[in-house]
Amino acid sequence: MCQSSVSSLLFSLLMISAFLHSECLQHCETGPDQVRAGYWFSQYDHYSPVSSINASLYTHLYYYSLSLDDATSSAAVTVPPRPGQLPILNTFSSTIKSSNPSLKTLLSIATEDRKNSASNAAFSAMAADPDLRASFISSALALARENAFDGLDLAWQFPSLPSDMTNLGTLLAECRARISKEAQNSSSVLLTVTVYFSNHLFEESTDDLDYPVDVISESVDWVNALCFGYHKNSNATTNNAALFDKASHFSTSYGITSWLDAGIPPCKLVMGVPAYGRSWFLKNKVKNEPGAPVVAAGPRQKMSNQTGTMAYSEIEELLRDPSSEFIYDNQTVISYFHSGGLWVSFDSPEVVEYKIKFARHNRLLGYFLWPISFDDLHHTISRQAFDVWLRNYRSSSYKDDDGLEQAESPLDAPQEDAPTPSAAPSGCTTRRCTNSINNSHLGLYLSLCFLFI
Repeated sequence: MCQSSVSSLLFSLLMISAFLHSECLQHCETGPDQVRAGYWFSQYDHYSPVSSINASLYTHLYYYSLSLDDATSSAAVTVPPRPGQLPILNTFSSTIKSSNPSLKTLLSIATEDRKNSASNAAFSAMAADPDLRASFISSALALARENAFDGLDLAWQFPSLPSDMTNLGTLLAECRARISKEAQNSSSVLLTVTVYFSNHLFEESTDDLDYPVDVISESVDWVNALCFGYHKNSNATTNNAALFDKASHFSTSYGITSWLDAGIPPCKLVMGVPAYGRSWFLKNKVKNEPGAPVVAAGPRQKMSNQTGTMAYSEIEELLRDPSSEFIYDNQTVISYFHSGGLWVSFDSPEVVEYKIKFARHNRLLGYFLWPISFDDLHHTISRQAFDVWLRNYRSSSYKDDDGLEQAESPLDAPQEDAPTPSAAPSGCTTRRCTNSINNSHLGLYLSLCFLFI
């Protein structure tokens, strides 16, 4: 290649770099530089009162949750009729901020965690109707402001039709427009969305359940990806939230990479970490490896009041039994234990450490714990995530002469036969963003290159 061609190529690469940097700043410069969040479940306040939260471990806390009133046609957001819930909602933000004034609180509006529920149907109907969307947005924002919340979270967990996905994008865009308009007269409100990553998790017959990624990216401050609950109805022992799974897409690495590949900038993506486990009764207690046959979901637990769902604090109690055998698998980054005929998959402190490092390696905006109500009295899981994040956040980058920060070194590679995570997207390097290159941009970049060669 002649000298002029080389110069032209270098010039085109500089233009590409500038374009990437501009794209990155456009997506990321106005948002927070990190999110260390937790979801506090209001229905468990008698086990985990607001006053027991260690607010110093978080940058953002979610009040989870309120829902649509499916008994009316107004699409209004209502306070659950449980005794004492209204005072808790009224004082949540002030109680939290009394010990950490810089912490931000968000009000989460959610559907029930099961398909075809009444609340899911009500949410679907609301999102499809312009008047109901307007009513919902007004009601939700009014509740958030009246109770001193800094933001609003929409957690429609199970949109089941392509039209639901389209309407979700419209709802978020209209909500953002309303927030921007009101910000002219009052403080701005954060807007987040809590979603799964794959239509396969919905177990629907259609494959056309793609999230409206472009609208989501433009409308929200960040996306909370629910990276757990992969195998809710299984006839064999299996992991609840594996980081890697070379045999399927049921893994956190697949989910995070799928959002990045779809075009969500990493500086707008927050990874979910569960503070609960899934349990089963073994068919044969001697066969206790992952994939072993089971006869039923595990026992009904006091905190969740559900079969097969166990809080981390309850898991700790069972692990103190000398007959319990704990296993940490660094191939898939899962942990589980079995005790007699009981088998439990959960995220141990070892798993949490690796997952947080994975999030930092992929330059994600942060993580959230679900729910912090299930952590133990010593905040073991919350503290582990906090410590690992800050340790890696402070040491994984440094500024070069141009003021930009260099990406951290890769994580230690898994063992040779271990599944390998998809490569982190490449692009601009700033403090908060390593922007992914989607297909539409790739054509432009290549065109620029050939134009100047």
